[in-house]
Amino acid sequence: MLFQCVLSSLLVFAFTATVPSQQKPTFCHDLDCPNFTTVQSFKDYELRKYDSLKWVATNVTTMEYTDDINREMFFRLFYYISGNNSAAMKIPMTAPVLRTVIHGQGPTCEATFITHFMIPHNMQTNTPTPTDPKAYLVTIPGKNFYVKSFPGRPTDQDNVEKVEELAQEIGNPNLYLDNYYFTANYDGPYAIHRHNEVWLESTSAGSRMLG
Repeated sequence: MLFQCVLSSLLVFAFTATVPSQQKPTFCHDLDCPNFTTVQSFKDYELRKYDSLKWVATNVTTMEYTDDINREMFFRLFYYISGNNSAAMKIPMTAPVLRTVIHGQGPTCEATFITHFMIPHNMQTNTPTPTDPKAYLVTIPGKNFYVKSFPGRPTDQDNVEKVEELAQEIGNPNLYLDNYYFTANYDGPYAIHRHNEVWLESTSAGSRMLG
């Protein structure tokens, strides 16, 4: 089954239109978040075109992505925006907390997990560098993604199931890359009404409209 290898590595813990996003989505709250254009909306997902953006990131390759690893990666980036950077300055929090999951190959079925914080829009140039050698700046180029949104407080297993649902809804495996996916969480740990997303990269340039 699609993404089964990554699932096994995790512990249990149509109206067609191109619509620019002129205003910040409500699920971003008062935080900077990535700019995107909705290329096409479907019943349970949408195709978005994202701008190129700089992020601070940290990664690990492992067979078991535990809660302790997740916490360690989050706080490594949190310390960066709290002042562990070349300018010794505080950097505003942004949304979402983005995680890349790159499927492993071979019998060990390891996967690479990358956690990202977006750099605020007004700091995309002359960005302070991390002082922690395990954190780094990276630019994610502009791309098109199929995006499925859902509420709640998902586990890693929930995220994998949502990615599989999204793949089934798209229907054609030639339209997306299946070797990796993103999860996006927009809310703090104490929020009640939560917005979550999973993303699959589109193989099209974004101009292709689906019936």
